Amino acid sequence: MAGTPFEGRWELTDTQREQVRTIKDAFASLAKMKAGVAAIEASLHAQAQAIALEVLTSIPGAPSKYQVPIRAMAADLATVERVSDATVRNRMDDAALMIQHFPATFTALAHAEISAAHASTICDEGGRLADDGIRERYEQIALQFTDTTPAKLRPICQAIAERLEPRTLAERHEEANARRGLWVTPDSDGMADVILRVDAALAAGIGDRTREMARAVQAAASPKEEDARTLSQIQADVVADLLLTGAPTAHGDGLDGIRATVQVTVPAEVITGDDRTPAHISGVGVVAPATARRLAGRTHTWARLLLDPKTGVPIAVDSYVPSAEQRRLLIARDETCRFPGCRRSVRRCDIDHTKPYSEGGATDVDNLGALCRAHHVVKHHSGWRARNLGRGVFEWVTPTGEILHEKPPPSVRFVALAVTDADPPPF
Repeated sequence: MAGTPFEGRWELTDTQREQVRTIKDAFASLAKMKAGVAAIEASLHAQAQAIALEVLTSIPGAPSKYQVPIRAMAADLATVERVSDATVRNRMDDAALMIQHFPATFTALAHAEISAAHASTICDEGGRLADDGIRERYEQIALQFTDTTPAKLRPICQAIAERLEPRTLAERHEEANARRGLWVTPDSDGMADVILRVDAALAAGIGDRTREMARAVQAAASPKEEDARTLSQIQADVVADLLLTGAPTAHGDGLDGIRATVQVTVPAEVITGDDRTPAHISGVGVVAPATARRLAGRTHTWARLLLDPKTGVPIAVDSYVPSAEQRRLLIARDETCRFPGCRRSVRRCDIDHTKPYSEGGATDVDNLGALCRAHHVVKHHSGWRARNLGRGVFEWVTPTGEILHEKPPPSVRFVALAVTDADPPPF
């Protein structure tokens, strides 16, 4: 990698490698213990809520909207857990949801096959599925894809739920859009959180555009008066300035104002009016068909993406307006940094030759992949090794010799959707 400050590759000694393996084994044991404890906590919270509900239903007359027995139970547990009673109520609700509606997920957690974060992701994305049979099928399929981080599991679960959800995304998006809003939540030390709930495409555009504006502020700083703020701090200041000094028309025309780079994958059937098939925004997730059509109608460049029908991996891209075809294909295929667990957008990554160009590596999509700058450095200057197996599949070898396989996000979603159509499911 050009311009790197490192002189060589960092490696572990044999002794250090064994020490790290011991540490990793210890972490694996801790992870199993944490999962077991999380399952016990969920069971206790669910039991406590069940007792409170039993009391509530035994009270003559219509139950109070304040649900006093549940609040009292939560407040009692909160004295032990040292959190607010509202937090305990949420924990009781989450525990009851998982145990009652996602029993296989609870069993996997109790057996330490998944973490509490994985279980939460599965329940969060499947909670809207009302039919017991559909929810069971969703759960069984989702549990097949838990060999990744919770962050990468979430879009997979979203895709599975979308395929199984009987109502169209357009119907559900209309309801969800009615809940858009802005909330200010006070925090400590004179700070507060501003929470904005908007269309996913708007959120992606807001994030990308304000980040680019923050980068421009950084670049414009004088060398003698270097801006000490982080990019995130500058971005927060940019947003505050825009909201307080801009022109708040409140017309809801933000989509027409997006000048950021947002990668939206729109299936052809969505363009023709299908409201059941979702589009996807890289790094955000599902986007409503109407939003996708509106963005598609305003784009100046169309890129047609061809997928392998068996794997869902992009194999070719063409465009009405010719440009850098390989880069477009890699953007479509990789979506994010390809280092295990990383979710940084491909548009903020380097395009890396898996086998270095200086060593005869070809400038070919089967020898190229997106890596954020930090993981690009790790690949070239540490004990991590990478091999491009073709069709976007990367084999990573850790400094201690563990082998990991990273499949491209579109391929994983495609497989997840294919599994939802399988009958019976391949368990």
